[in-house]
Amino acid sequence: MASSDLSPAFLRSEIRPSTGNRSSAGDAAELESLTEQIGSDLLRLARRHEGGRLWSEQFLTWALKDPAFKVQLFRFVDVFPMLHTSAQIHDYLMDYLSQPGVTLPGWLGAGLQAGRLAKGVLAKTIAGRITSLADSFIAGRDAAAAMPKLERLWNEGVAFSLDLLGEACVSEEEARVYQARYLDLIALLAERTPAWHAKERLESDHLGPLPRANVSIKISALSSRVDAIDWEGSLGVLQTALRPILEAAGAQGVLINFDMEHSALKELTIELFRRCCERFDFPAGLALQTYLRSAEEDAEQLIQWARGVGRQVTVRLIKGAYWDYEVMQAEQRGWPVPVWTEKRESDACFERVTERFLASAPRRADAGGVKLALGTHNIRSLARGLALLEQYKLPPAACEIQMLYGMADQLKAAVRERGLRLRQYVPLGELIPGMAYLVRRLLENTSNQSWLRAGFFEHVSDAQLLASPHAPPRLPASSAPAEPAAGWALRHRLSPALEGLGDGRPFFNEPQHDFSQRGQRERFAAALRDAAIPSAVGDCTLDDAHRAVARAAAAFPAWRGRPVGARASILLAAAAGFRGQRDRLSGIMIREAGKTWREADADVCEGIDFCEYYARQAAACLAPQRIGQFVAEANELRYQPRGVAVVISPWNFPLAICLGMTAAALVTGNTVVVKPASPTRGIARAMCEALWHAGVPADALQFLPASGQIGAALVRDPRTALIAFTGSRDVGLDILRAAAETSAAQGFVKKVVCEMGGKNAIVVDESADLDEAVLAVRQSAFSYSGQKCSACSRAIVVQSVYEVFLQRFCASTRSLIVGDPQDPGTDVGPVINADAADKIRAYIAIGRSEGTLELACEVPPGLEERIGKPYVGPHVFSGIQPEHRLANEEIFGPVLSVLRARDFEQALAWANATPYKLTGGVFSRKPSHLELARREFRVGNLYLNRGITGALVGRQPFGGFGLSGTGTQAGGPQYLLHFVEPRSICENTLRHGFAPGQD
Repeated sequence: MASSDLSPAFLRSEIRPSTGNRSSAGDAAELESLTEQIGSDLLRLARRHEGGRLWSEQFLTWALKDPAFKVQLFRFVDVFPMLHTSAQIHDYLMDYLSQPGVTLPGWLGAGLQAGRLAKGVLAKTIAGRITSLADSFIAGRDAAAAMPKLERLWNEGVAFSLDLLGEACVSEEEARVYQARYLDLIALLAERTPAWHAKERLESDHLGPLPRANVSIKISALSSRVDAIDWEGSLGVLQTALRPILEAAGAQGVLINFDMEHSALKELTIELFRRCCERFDFPAGLALQTYLRSAEEDAEQLIQWARGVGRQVTVRLIKGAYWDYEVMQAEQRGWPVPVWTEKRESDACFERVTERFLASAPRRADAGGVKLALGTHNIRSLARGLALLEQYKLPPAACEIQMLYGMADQLKAAVRERGLRLRQYVPLGELIPGMAYLVRRLLENTSNQSWLRAGFFEHVSDAQLLASPHAPPRLPASSAPAEPAAGWALRHRLSPALEGLGDGRPFFNEPQHDFSQRGQRERFAAALRDAAIPSAVGDCTLDDAHRAVARAAAAFPAWRGRPVGARASILLAAAAGFRGQRDRLSGIMIREAGKTWREADADVCEGIDFCEYYARQAAACLAPQRIGQFVAEANELRYQPRGVAVVISPWNFPLAICLGMTAAALVTGNTVVVKPASPTRGIARAMCEALWHAGVPADALQFLPASGQIGAALVRDPRTALIAFTGSRDVGLDILRAAAETSAAQGFVKKVVCEMGGKNAIVVDESADLDEAVLAVRQSAFSYSGQKCSACSRAIVVQSVYEVFLQRFCASTRSLIVGDPQDPGTDVGPVINADAADKIRAYIAIGRSEGTLELACEVPPGLEERIGKPYVGPHVFSGIQPEHRLANEEIFGPVLSVLRARDFEQALAWANATPYKLTGGVFSRKPSHLELARREFRVGNLYLNRGITGALVGRQPFGGFGLSGTGTQAGGPQYLLHFVEPRSICENTLRHGFAPGQD
């Protein structure tokens, strides 16, 4: 309907306020009645078209019957594209379906048990059915292949929005491929669609003509460097990548719709959309998710912006496709959950936002504003939108209905029968990048909260299907409401051993910053600008060291005598102090140690966690324990502190590790002499000041900045009872040797808590999700310039995916930014000093002789001089063999060897081949491989399908064995016991035939 066709009544109708609030209960009741009426009509029409794809329905029926079968089946579907032979398909299928608790559908279980299903037949059948299933949700490999389907849809009265599948862009090389695909798509649509038959309903709305062609883009596909922490940098690179796409779309009249992805990219996507709309002339659309709690505010801001700039844009209103990810990610990180945790809340928000948009919809072709497209398969949500059109006196053409290709065919037919404009969201792509999309669709169809499942599989009543989501349903008194996801997640975040000091408060990890939030970015940047490294006096002398130990020894009886609760309370006060200045502490670390923003923030959070964890654990861990159950005998286990503890801490985690060892020693009643690594004595000084301020007596905690020679003297001092050390293997072994020499003046055997180095490996098998594996290995190898004992220095990749992994990994690493750590966009900062740089470069020379240098990232000219620290860019070697030095010796820098293994068993054997036993990882989607790794990968910290750095206190206790340490694990339930000595006390309670407890 062109603008000249608008009726006088429509043109004169009042533009209502964008808040959409109606003035009376009568209006609300009238709207609800109209909603139910329209919904009932849509249900009646939809049920006339029931029936559809037999295999899809059979597949969903199986999945609905048994949740355990559903999980394993969907996991198999996820890995299926990586399987290339019938033997592989059969092997993996049997591996998944033989997992505990899985009940197979009758025909499949009976056939397997009787041996009637041959491997080849079963594999061929399953492969064909999964491929067929994918074809029902994905229209084709590319637009050319899908064009006949698109034209057929158009002729049936259905428009489209094309989406190029691909869940991860790991390099700028891949981003350029996506950009080219978008440009080719626009060109093909501009060439083909003009010849199609005219469809007035699809080609115009209440204000005028609409583009025939519509393309949806994901901003994360256009650059591997999309990260809100680097706000302006990300916006700049994305606008550059989008410019040719938007200019082509503007010239060809193709609408470009900006899809919404994870909530971390929401603000960036909206800001990018605004800037592009103001800079480029193209038909524009944006997706908005109402499962986000911010949806109403986002909608209002878009309305005001569109009016202010005089721009008409379309908003595709959807509920969102990443609910599980958003909830679990927030719970794991300790962030506020950004989404509604009950489906009805998302539905209610959808209706409120729908009203906001329709209440403010533009009513003239020259007016700025937001035009609405309802993206939903929920008849109630759809009916509400249609009722609101009538309420606000808007014609049906003022709102478009959008649905997913391959889903809800019955509802699509009903929408078309009502004469509404319908557009399908049509994915294009290969099976491998499309599989994540397919699994999301399957999860959506089989979710116990799925409207389609309720309406067309379980045949829930019309009244229930059309019930208002704006108030919780009424339940009988005997019924308990289902626990919200947030409540479940909260319960499962608790660690049962971590009760508070009588206050009942559990331990939670300190949440790291969510740098997608503008306020957190800006506060952090301001603190970094103002941060100054505390003045730490020059090297202490040997006399200073002796005096420090003497003072600590003299202070020991009084500190030991304080109740454990009092010592723990001081640690909690210290944690609060660190929390209050965490951005300042991060700033000090960035300036002193060269850490990047996230690395520094994580370091401070870990230090806070150590204080909180050990304080809350100490009371239960150190309390006297009654052991044995004999009536006439009382047996008790007590713990006592050891004495003076010398803490020798490293520079690579200059707050977290130093504070963790110090806090453990203090809370258990030991006095402490801290000798930090020389390069980071400023942050160690700040740590000690915070502990003193919280109440630790100055004599109970000595700060001793000094050289390594002074550290050696502290270790050998006969008054030193305990040494807590984290650092290199050579220094650690020297400390163990020195501590073993017991002088006559000593009177005890020294205890050494020793954490040393690692030569850590990540194994990647043929089933691995390479999108995830590439990024995880890159992060594990090159974060903080590889200067972590837990860093990945060996990627051991099975032969079948070796070449693809190596190519993608090198391309991904090439996109890292080597720069100033104060810049939020920097990925790789400096190494700690010239000696470290020389050692790393020496190993690079060895690598050149042992293998092939695949990649050497350049250091920008002048950077070292400007920053005042040396740099070594990431290096990647291939051709390294298990016996080579590069595969066995710790480098402590950004150097990765990629080894080619015959199969998973050989890869695992190579991973175990070094004497270091600290961290390791496996990327695999084969259950038996993961179980084999659990049994046989001999490391202190094993990570499955994730990176191998970033252990969290209380969740991943950290520490290794072999030449990686003495088997202690910091941040774990047994760690404090290494700082105390046990005492067993037995009392005979029998007196002249009488014992307590006897009648």
